[in-house]
Amino acid sequence: MGVEASLIVPTRNRADILRLSLPRFQDQTVARERYEIVIVDDASDDDTPAAVEENAAPNIVYRRHETQKAAAYARNRAIEAASGKLLLFVDDDALVRPDFIEQHLISHQQATGLVVSGPIVECSKPPAERNPPAGWMLGRHSNPFATGNASIARETILRAGMFDEDFGTYGWEDSEMYRRLVKTGVKRHYNWRAPIYHYKPETVRRSFFDRIRLEQKRGAMGAIYYAKHPIFGVAFETKQLGLFRWLDRVVDGAIGLSDRLEKAIESGEEPRWAFMRLLLVLHTEIDVGRRTWEQLGPEKRKAMESETIARVRPA
Repeated sequence: MGVEASLIVPTRNRADILRLSLPRFQDQTVARERYEIVIVDDASDDDTPAAVEENAAPNIVYRRHETQKAAAYARNRAIEAASGKLLLFVDDDALVRPDFIEQHLISHQQATGLVVSGPIVECSKPPAERNPPAGWMLGRHSNPFATGNASIARETILRAGMFDEDFGTYGWEDSEMYRRLVKTGVKRHYNWRAPIYHYKPETVRRSFFDRIRLEQKRGAMGAIYYAKHPIFGVAFETKQLGLFRWLDRVVDGAIGLSDRLEKAIESGEEPRWAFMRLLLVLHTEIDVGRRTWEQLGPEKRKAMESETIARVRPA
């Protein structure tokens, strides 16, 4: 029968969490010869290789980058190494039930041409049960291609042009990928019986300044996403819409968001009020996105749109 499904697991500096997630990936109702776990280590400088070795098995494929890239690059290298007809995208901090792979396979057996997603249940402690509860509304979301819990035929990903490696840092590479997948004719399916428990311990929760750095990346990648797909939906999604930019300039002019952010970064003191922190986070994404958009220029943006259209092979 061969390998039916390949779990695609990018990772970086998550050795301790891998020691929790890998045993669950390996303890499945589907026989091990029917699936593989493809781990791409994005230049970790912790003991990630040791964590993988501790869970070594014939169905584990391990690749390591010597220099840090980004999620799009790592997933593409995993896809190239994968041999399964079905690609099942998960994060390294996904804790799954024993029937996780089986549920994704069942969905694809019931119909072809699907992109299947499942619940993402946020948790700060690993579930005590090996088979924690699933429910119709538990962890429900509307993201059609959340790469923390999504599956699709490998051939469809290849036909859509794989992940775009212009997304060289955090943000939007999965949403952009879905835009191209839609052009291959895929249909969405949500399987609430295939949840992942997204483990984020309290000790790794982001500070305000971590969030600002993240939004700087997200804003820049949002401009690239919009350049590749210059449509209203993407402009709204990435806050590149002219109305958002205008509102940001008005608020910035009224209460000095840019100055407040600069002073906070210089002093290392978070703004006291939660609403002000929210305004600064939104301002960061919108402002960096606007500046990146302008730096790209009309010729570069047009070329990026044309290249994106050309990536998708007709069925």
